[in-house]
Amino acid sequence: MHALTDNFETNVKGQIHLLNQGHVLEALDLYFHDTGIMFENDNLFAHNKAESRKKQEPYINSAKKISGKIEGLTIVPEQQICLFFNKSLFTNQKDQEFHINGLHWQQWYGSRIQEERYYSGSRMQELIKKGLTEAPEKLKFWLEREYTPKQNRNR
Repeated sequence: MHALTDNFETNVKGQIHLLNQGHVLEALDLYFHDTGIMFENDNLFAHNKAESRKKQEPYINSAKKISGKIEGLTIVPEQQICLFFNKSLFTNQKDQEFHINGLHWQQWYGSRIQEERYYSGSRMQELIKKGLTEAPEKLKFWLEREYTPKQNRNR
């Protein structure tokens, strides 16, 4: 049984352990804040934990097996940010396999995730090329620059 602690890095590693065991919903329930928000390729996916669980539950529960594979964990303790690759394998009831290839960026506050951004495809590659895996703490700055009209940046 996993439990929350007051230590950011311990909680991150506890979450990764659950994900590697294929316990995705358990990790969400334990480590995601009730008011946490989730994005997929910079589009709002869920306003809070309950909505995120509701959207993910049918997919996860339809899996016959989830083989978790989390790689490349980067932790920035001063800012309570972590980043990792999700290379997990989902096997459905028909024994069809689906490989996940995504990048998770998480902002924690206290002992829980307050914001999660999941990236895949060309957006993930763009952010990797920009240097996200070396400097995950810069993501919010980059997003602000991307989504702020140029005429407002110099004010």
